[in-house]
Amino acid sequence: MKNKKPRVSVIVLAGAILLTAPTAGSQVPSSRGQQVLPENPFDRSLVLLGQGKYMEAKAGFDADIAKNPRHLEAYYYRGVAWLRMANRDAAWEGFNKALEIKPEFPLGYVGRAEVQLARKNYVEAEKEINKALALDMDCAEAYYQKGLLFGYLKRLDEAVSSFQKCLGLVPTHAYANYQLGLAYNQKKRKDLTVVHLEKFLALAPLAPEAPQVRNLLNFLKR
Repeated sequence: MKNKKPRVSVIVLAGAILLTAPTAGSQVPSSRGQQVLPENPFDRSLVLLGQGKYMEAKAGFDADIAKNPRHLEAYYYRGVAWLRMANRDAAWEGFNKALEIKPEFPLGYVGRAEVQLARKNYVEAEKEINKALALDMDCAEAYYQKGLLFGYLKRLDEAVSSFQKCLGLVPTHAYANYQLGLAYNQKKRKDLTVVHLEKFLALAPLAPEAPQVRNLLNFLKR
């Protein structure tokens, strides 16, 4: 997943993030507070993406694709970087390029779902998610996007279930913990809210959302 926003009530913030951030946080490795970036260029770009350094990350993925035009994951994560920078058209083009190379690439459809969610085209987003799951029923990112979709549709129990499925496949998915914590906050389950938001901070302490999460946790622990 990866925000300088006006200060707002943490209670309002918790509800707003779940329902208004459909492109937040695909699974990317975080630096966990490290100052030294990985030597591998692709891994370094992933960490930069997780830190919210979207332009630097995109440049790294560009370089990776220039060397290996068939590196599908680089197309996907470059699209995610474009989405963080609010360039939906460039993201859509990149996801489609990956699918031109390999139509059976589940993350290509996940990426297109992210774009459709950003455009609030919920029916189309669900179609793309279902395409990804038809190719891979264990695609954690598809369940993550499905959770975001249900959050937008205010189907909170289904959102929780989808984030749980994502975490069942990838327990270290930082943003699934983040969104699940916010969903539990809406359900007034303070105990589970704290558990998952603390996991998010442990996994992604340098994420752009981390300061807001710390504020919310401080409020909940009063």
